Amino acid sequence: MKAGKLVAVFAGVLASAACAAPWYNCMRVGQSMRQYLEERNAEKQSPFAMTTVSFNHSWLSSEAVTRVALKADPSVHFDVHHHIAQVPDRMGWVRVHSVPQWPKEMKAELDYYFSGQPPLAIDTLVDYEGRHVSQLYSPPFNKPLHQHPEATVAWGGLQGTISVDPESHWQGSVSMPSVGIEGGGHQASAEGIKVELKWDTRGAAMDWQGETKIGMDEFRYSAALQQLTLKDFAGGFSQRSAGTDVQFGYVLRVGSVSAMKAGEAGQQFSNAVLDLELSKPNKAALAKYSDDFNNAQKLSMPAEARGRLAAQLVMKLSMELLHGSPELRLKNLAVETPSGSLIVHAAVTFDGNGLPESPLPTDLIARLKAKADVKLSGTLLRAQLQQHVRPQVEVALRSQGGLSSEDNIRAMSDKMIDDQLKTWTDAGLLKAAGQDYTIDAQFAMGQALVNGVPANQLFAGMLSAPTAPSAPPPNLMLPGSDAKRPGDSADNANHAPVAAAALK
Repeated sequence: MKAGKLVAVFAGVLASAACAAPWYNCMRVGQSMRQYLEERNAEKQSPFAMTTVSFNHSWLSSEAVTRVALKADPSVHFDVHHHIAQVPDRMGWVRVHSVPQWPKEMKAELDYYFSGQPPLAIDTLVDYEGRHVSQLYSPPFNKPLHQHPEATVAWGGLQGTISVDPESHWQGSVSMPSVGIEGGGHQASAEGIKVELKWDTRGAAMDWQGETKIGMDEFRYSAALQQLTLKDFAGGFSQRSAGTDVQFGYVLRVGSVSAMKAGEAGQQFSNAVLDLELSKPNKAALAKYSDDFNNAQKLSMPAEARGRLAAQLVMKLSMELLHGSPELRLKNLAVETPSGSLIVHAAVTFDGNGLPESPLPTDLIARLKAKADVKLSGTLLRAQLQQHVRPQVEVALRSQGGLSSEDNIRAMSDKMIDDQLKTWTDAGLLKAAGQDYTIDAQFAMGQALVNGVPANQLFAGMLSAPTAPSAPPPNLMLPGSDAKRPGDSADNANHAPVAAAALK
């Protein structure tokens, strides 16, 4: 009997706990939501303000509405409706189904495209380790444009997962299979779009660390007379904390690009990279500027006055950042073409030690240092010069009565390019490296050096160099000349004006 009573008491305790858990979860969710909104609103750098419009408590589930508005203009806002299921299951404590409630004008448009379904829905699980794991979903559609039915827009949908742990570590990915529009003889589409993020958001925004990446498998645009194809695009932004300073990184990569236009030669390049790094910006200066800029947006003033104020803030921020000796590095700029490749590395640094509050421009220049090295394929350089020189040769040959055959045009163009490259290498602008060319440029103490030669001396030498080849190629013929004697000196004398005219 005692055992039976003990079992009954234990069962009653379990039942009471099961009944109390949903209500306890409701209280936890409400408190957690208020705390989250307070933290986000405390971030002065954020342009958004978030508030709780309503929170209706119930035993097994609750309903809440939050509002997201621009701080500069609270009339610009949207609400989010949350259905909170408070009964624990084997996966976690609480499940929240969130759906944005768009303004009426926007809702009518979205209802047309999504056939009344929510354009975006978010399902969040709060697990037993305190993580918030959110699943994002947007349904696909394929419909004529609302205001322009002659065109069609296709949206392949959206899916993603974002998780946040109790230590404010964010991690997630969002994928969009495809999006495209077609009409009026034009067609554009993007496939395989993906966004990935990994951030530590503890502390103020300037203390955050992490990176966001975006990728796209392919982008296509086509019209009656032109086409563009881009493949394997990737971009990224990163932020790293370094004591009182912060470091930013930006990367763009493109696997390949091809463009065609009627009447013009097709253009192609591949393996293009742009990798930039900005280091030593002061966190306090950036945070202060962000606060000042946000406050300026709230002021009621004419657009012209607002623009002047923004310019003053930018100038003030720039001077504060210069005191920290910032560094900008072009870690890599590279591209490959069918004609050859280009590779550039560069760095710009500023010595802000002891910088006065109102420095003179000459003082700023004296503290600036820069360097760059360039490697350029000889075939690529010649191809680029050929595009510039060939039209000039054709005009010059016609104006001088020369024979405009393909062989003559090519021969004269090659001769001009050879002379131009020789002029540049002799002057020191280019350094030959086998079949390629390099440039090493530096700037310090107000003086620029190119391949070790002062820039003023370099360009003065180039300007004084001969601008016309001493003789035309031997196979360049004019009407009436003796084809059997292409190297005759009289013929060379007759052809010199053609080269000179082409170089003008």
